[in-house]
Amino acid sequence: MPSDTLSHLLRDNYLISLLRGKRSQLVHRQQLVSLSESKSQTEIVGLLAEGSYGPELSKLQGESSPIDTERAIRLGFARSVRGLISASSADTHDFLLEYRRRFDAYDLAGLVIFKAQDKTWEEYLATRQPLALMKEPELHRLYSIEDLSAIATAAGDRHLVERLKGFSMEDAAGERASLVRDAINGWGEERFYKHIDERLSGPDRENCLPIVGSTIDIANLTIILRSKILSASGIKDHLIPTHWKLNQRAIDQLLASTDVSQALDSMASHEYYHKVLAGARQKYEESKSLAFIEVALRKHQLRLSTRLFVSFPYSVGIVLAFLILKENEAKNLAAVLTGVGAGLPADELRSLIAVQD
Repeated sequence: MPSDTLSHLLRDNYLISLLRGKRSQLVHRQQLVSLSESKSQTEIVGLLAEGSYGPELSKLQGESSPIDTERAIRLGFARSVRGLISASSADTHDFLLEYRRRFDAYDLAGLVIFKAQDKTWEEYLATRQPLALMKEPELHRLYSIEDLSAIATAAGDRHLVERLKGFSMEDAAGERASLVRDAINGWGEERFYKHIDERLSGPDRENCLPIVGSTIDIANLTIILRSKILSASGIKDHLIPTHWKLNQRAIDQLLASTDVSQALDSMASHEYYHKVLAGARQKYEESKSLAFIEVALRKHQLRLSTRLFVSFPYSVGIVLAFLILKENEAKNLAAVLTGVGAGLPADELRSLIAVQD
């Protein structure tokens, strides 16, 4: 451990100082509450004009579409991450590239859904993830392929092909589209988890695993719950075969649940996740939506990330902690801009925002 600490001190001292400075500039809780009470997107853009998203938001025209506003926030987030990559070196640089590679899966999931729903290439292109590593010509080639298995083979690996067995493009066009999307996104998160679990060691691995591990667990939980809503069978084949705290016994218990409410009841007694998902059954029964689960995960990861900043600073964990905080900020701002543009009441909008309690 001392040698790992010294290595990071010498190699990443500048980067860590940069992260601490950028963390102090993040939009805080009270600012988000105030933004959610704004009367228009134009008002929000004006309030954020001097911040880190100003260059991208300044290009929006009046009350922009949800796609345009979300893309502006994504572009601002991507610019920040690229700046960190430029300032990094050695294995920290490799780590950041692996973090970027996660977004290839999100790009691919979007491509499959848009393709299956007969959307044009141009419509898909407007929703691309700015941080994804896959190039536009490669994505364009994938967009011309008609078969889901062929797309998975060309864009991914055997793990993705196996994860999508039993799904078709027709599924991606219908009510099972969310399951197809979750399976592809889960494949991307698993690749990032494996990089941390297998390639990192010492404090780097120890500090990162709780964050990425919880992502894997909640992704599997979401797939199972969605399968209950859709009465989908054979869902076990589409789960991520990697576990953090949600072990195989817990997975089997969830799979055996008769419905979403019973599955959430079993999570209420889980040793690790009972606090993360406190009140989950009531939230689902009130909303009939699983959106609260993503917000709960983000809140949990905010707590983990904040602890990393004040405890053991000299590890790649502090880099991941900042990325979690920054990505959550971007998601919050995108939700506020889109929600205000759609006329959502402030109380309803705040339920879509993840901030620390």
